[in-house]
Amino acid sequence: MDDREQPPVVEAADPALAELFQSAHVIPEMKAATRDEVIAEVVEAVADRALVSDAKWLESALTERERMVPTAMPNGVAFLHARHRAAEKFPRQFLFLARSGKGVAFGSPDERPTHLFFLLALRKDMAHLRWLARLSWICRNRSIVANLMKAVTPEDIAKVLRLAVEELPGNLRQRT
Repeated sequence: MDDREQPPVVEAADPALAELFQSAHVIPEMKAATRDEVIAEVVEAVADRALVSDAKWLESALTERERMVPTAMPNGVAFLHARHRAAEKFPRQFLFLARSGKGVAFGSPDERPTHLFFLLALRKDMAHLRWLARLSWICRNRSIVANLMKAVTPEDIAKVLRLAVEELPGNLRQRT
């Protein structure tokens, strides 16, 4: 079999956190001070990690999505994602997390700064919606958000997220 005849990648309809997220998918402290800078810094980081094949497309798609309706939520969290799934742009699906200690004005309904920026890059709508629901549920808990902010290393941040996923209520737990 030559390189052109690669078998199709089989991905779970409801991928586990371990399939999507690892400590290498973390920016522990962003430099960004504006919405556009956040998007540019996140896109640069995922491109540097070879998680996206078309960084210009991703930056444009995220910017367009944020202009339509901001993805920032109360409690200092935003859920970045493209409006339309473009599986061919991602060598594999993933979740990414960037943190800002100072916070960035990102259009949150409570008009407070946003500190945690999750990027969701999932291939299937169902997987995207399930992970958006999970992350939303997790980030409603102020103590988990505080723990994500207090964690020092990317490994510590990943551990906090992993433990939070393990504590999800039954209807949000991983389907096997």
